[in-house]
Amino acid sequence: MAPAGGAAPGGEVACLRFEPPGDPEALGRAWQDHLAPIFDVSFRPETDLTIPIAMRSYHLGDLLVGDVVAPAHTLVRTREMIGQQGLDHILLQFYRRGQSRVETDHGTGPVNEVQCIVFDLAQPVRIVAGAVDATNVVIPRALLEKQGCHPDALHGRPLDHDGDPFGRLVHNFVANVVACGDLLDRREALAASTAITQLCASWLRGQEEGRPSQNQDVRIRVRRLVEAELGNPKLTPALVAARLGLSRSTLYRLFAPNGIVAYIRDRRLMAAMRMLVRDDASKPLRISQVAFAVGFSDERTFRRAFKRRFGFIPSDASQRLDAHPDPAPGAVLRNWIESL
Repeated sequence: MAPAGGAAPGGEVACLRFEPPGDPEALGRAWQDHLAPIFDVSFRPETDLTIPIAMRSYHLGDLLVGDVVAPAHTLVRTREMIGQQGLDHILLQFYRRGQSRVETDHGTGPVNEVQCIVFDLAQPVRIVAGAVDATNVVIPRALLEKQGCHPDALHGRPLDHDGDPFGRLVHNFVANVVACGDLLDRREALAASTAITQLCASWLRGQEEGRPSQNQDVRIRVRRLVEAELGNPKLTPALVAARLGLSRSTLYRLFAPNGIVAYIRDRRLMAAMRMLVRDDASKPLRISQVAFAVGFSDERTFRRAFKRRFGFIPSDASQRLDAHPDPAPGAVLRNWIESL
């Protein structure tokens, strides 16, 4: 939700910036920690950590956009990371400068300047990257699928975003949103988020069609079912286990140490937060409406759970994005991605 790194002026659109530590010897570790929610990062002998490192990310409500300037490094997403994190998102990285080599289960290939690389965060990948300057977009897969786009088969594939006129339009629009990020208010950010989703989905549909994966990680399948059933007050571990053919012990193991019940409740509360923060209708939603919409059976239980989770009552949500930012390195970015 809100960044530990501080919101934009006016507090409208949350922005997270990589803050280099004062000790140059700690720079490499700080960069690894910052990217840990998405990639395991390692450095190579030729890596020059004296060149500027910068990364900023804007939370637009439905997706993240940003840009990055980074030295040569190697980034990896392993099957173990995928299983632990359960991320079901697509990362688009538009290179403005730099090159890399991308290795997936389907092969290895180069990525050059003015190309966009598609990463399905539910699939393993290894990226051997030179110094790069790029624009980033992180979109929940479900948003793209609602637009008829299934990018699974595009994982690791470079697309020409400069030679392709529509690709150039997509990149220019995203880059301009990033450039104006500190000037946007919340309503403008949500409008930009919708436009970016539609543009990216249309562009990716125009490439080789991907097909939904038949072998998604179990934790991702559980997450998708939970999201689809959040409004169902009868959503229980028993229902999840029955729908997906899993045992209760498997569910417990997948969501240890807090368990699947705590996970479902947290997702309900995060959905409620999004509804309350985005509610700009002339007739605001009643708290009871929000509570029932996310599967709580009564308003009192919802209010109590919401206060425990966020530290303030639901009626104050539109004024506060997060009362308890996690100061640990990488925690804000992780929380943002999981909140989408």
